[in-house]
Amino acid sequence: MLIFDEVMTSRLAPGGRQQTVGIVPDLTTLGKYLGGGMSFGAFGGRSDVMQLFDPRRPGALPHAGTFNNNVVTMAAGIAGLASVFTPAAAQALNERGERLRTRLNSLCRERGARFQFTGIGSLMSAHATEQPIRNPSDTTSGTPGVKDLFFFDMLGRGIYMARLGFIALSLPVGEAEIDRLIEAVRDFLKARRDLVGGD
Repeated sequence: MLIFDEVMTSRLAPGGRQQTVGIVPDLTTLGKYLGGGMSFGAFGGRSDVMQLFDPRRPGALPHAGTFNNNVVTMAAGIAGLASVFTPAAAQALNERGERLRTRLNSLCRERGARFQFTGIGSLMSAHATEQPIRNPSDTTSGTPGVKDLFFFDMLGRGIYMARLGFIALSLPVGEAEIDRLIEAVRDFLKARRDLVGGD
């Protein structure tokens, strides 16, 4: 069985990452943004797989959950997908992420820094290395502790991201916020050039 965990990647297109790569999995898992940001999770897939969870059938697989049948979450989800995170908004957010990552990587190259950003659409990660990232083990080739410094330096500038350098753009992030992040990264590369190299 092919399962796509699209809790994060479903934001990359109206039909999720599976739409962009042209693969239809047997089962898909989805996360809280489909509930308008409230506690929520969902899965769906092939009818023969989903029939295994049909409580009307003898021997059905149970599917318990704290937030099952939460009317408020369902209403928030419908409002969010119909009015806020529309297909056009998803496309615009991912295009903004692509432009941001391009600008960040251009800045790192211009400074000659051993630092880069990988990702797709509105999802990206910082890496304290200039080596190509082809697999998970490539991400450990950087100078130890630099990503921690990056996290705390960004936090000191009022920019929050995951401590491991993971960034997920949200809809309110516009050009002003992107410019602010670019400037903060520029200052980080300059202040930490003894660790990341470059000018």
